[in-house]
Amino acid sequence: MSRRLKIAASFAAGFFLAACAFYAAPKPQSQSISESDEVRIGREFRREARKRLKLIHHPEIELYVNKVGRQILSVMGPLPYEYRFFVVEDRQLNAFAVPGGNIYVHSGLLERVRSSDELAGVLGHEIIHVKGRHINRLAGPEPLDLLALLGMILGRGGQGSLAAGAIGQALAATRQLSYSRQLEMEADTLGARYMAEAGYDPHAALDFLKLLHEERVLNPTDLPPYLATHPLTHERVANAELVVRSLGKERAEAKHPEPIRRLQIILRLERRDAGAVVDEYQKLVGQNPERGDFHHFLALARESQGRWSEARKGFERARAISPESPGIDRDLARLYIRLEEFGLAREALQRSTTAEPKEPLNYLLLGELFEKESKLSDAAGAYLRAHHLFPLWPEPSYRMGVVYGKMERLGDAYYYLGRSHLLRDEDEKAVADWERAIKALGAQTPRAQLIKEELDSLRARRR
Repeated sequence: MSRRLKIAASFAAGFFLAACAFYAAPKPQSQSISESDEVRIGREFRREARKRLKLIHHPEIELYVNKVGRQILSVMGPLPYEYRFFVVEDRQLNAFAVPGGNIYVHSGLLERVRSSDELAGVLGHEIIHVKGRHINRLAGPEPLDLLALLGMILGRGGQGSLAAGAIGQALAATRQLSYSRQLEMEADTLGARYMAEAGYDPHAALDFLKLLHEERVLNPTDLPPYLATHPLTHERVANAELVVRSLGKERAEAKHPEPIRRLQIILRLERRDAGAVVDEYQKLVGQNPERGDFHHFLALARESQGRWSEARKGFERARAISPESPGIDRDLARLYIRLEEFGLAREALQRSTTAEPKEPLNYLLLGELFEKESKLSDAAGAYLRAHHLFPLWPEPSYRMGVVYGKMERLGDAYYYLGRSHLLRDEDEKAVADWERAIKALGAQTPRAQLIKEELDSLRARRR
C-alpha cells in the first residue's frame, strides 16, 4: 500500500479494532481518509481476516445475519459502501466494524441475544460507526501493523509483542471516555432510529444494553470483549431510554417461534453439540408435545446425527402442528432430496418459495434438486435467481460455475467461478478464471469483451 494508505489503514484499524474506544484529540487534516481509502482498507482487512479468523460459512447463518443487516440498510438512503456482514466462530460476546462497510459478529454474541430485534440493535449500532465515518473525527493510536491488530482481535498470533502493544494502546484509549461516550451515544441513537424504521423493535436495543450492564455487575473482573471495547455508562443507558421513548413505538409482542432460536440451534450443531441438543429437546417435546418448534429443533439435531428417518418424522410432525414455523418446508425439502424423494421435495420447495419468494436459500436448494434430477439448465436458472437476490453471496456463483461446466459451457463456467473467487476476496484466482473465460468464449465476442472490462477494472483496483 502507499504511505498514505498505510497511515489510513493503521488509524482505521486502530479505531475499529479497538471497537468503540477513542481518543478525544482532534485529528490532523493531513491524515484524513477518503471513502475510497476506507473501501481499500476494508478489502485488505477482509483478505487477512479470512486467513486468521475462523469464519462461519453455514449458508443459513451467513444469510440471516446479512438479512437483518441489509433490512436496516434498506431504510438508510444512498450508501457509499458495499456493506458486508460476517460471522466469526468465537464463543466470546463480541462484534466489531471495519472501514468500508465490513461488520463482524462473533458466534458468542449470536448465542447471547434473545431475539432478532436485539441482533438488529447490535448491527444498527455498528453500521452507524461506519456510516458516520467516525474515524475522521478522531486521532487514533500510533501507526501499527494491520496484522498485529488482527492478532489483538484473536488474542494470540505470531507477533506477540507488537500485538500486546496494540492491546495496551486499545485499553489506554478506553480510559479516555468523554469523546467515546459522544460517539457511542450517536451510534445508539441513530442505530435505534434506523432499526425501528426497518421494522425492528427499538426496545430490544435497550434490552441488550441492560443485559450488558447486568453482565458487568455480575462479572466485574471478567468482562466480555464487547463490554471492554464498547464502554457502557449510566449516561448511555439513560440516553437509550430517552431515544426509545421518543420513537413512540409500543413494545412488540414476542415472536413465536423466535427466528433467532433456530439460528442458535444451528450454531450448536455446527460445533458438534447434537447429542446435548437431542437430550434437551427430547425432554421439552415430552413436556410440550404440541410445540411445533420443539419437534422442529429435535429433528434438526437428529438430522445432523444422520438419523434421517427420525428426523423426517420430526419435521413432518412439526409442520403438522406449526406450518408457519420458519424454515420447516425448506428443511423437509432438503431431507427429501437426501432421501431422493424428489416429488415431495418439489412440493415442499413450492410451499417454501410461496411463503418466502425473496429467500435465496430456497433457490439454492431448488438448484440442488434440479441438479439431482439432471435438469442442468433449470439448476443454473435457480442458482442465478439466488445470485440476483443476494449478489454478495459467493455460493450461488460457485454452483453456477459447476453446473455450466457440466453443460460444457466453459466460458460461463469460468466466469461464475471467477465471480465466486472475487466475492471471497481471492483476486488472483478470479483473474485466472476470467482469463480462461475470455479464451473459451473467444476474445472478440461481445460476452468476452464484457468480461474483459470487469477484468481490467479488477486489475486497476489491485494496483
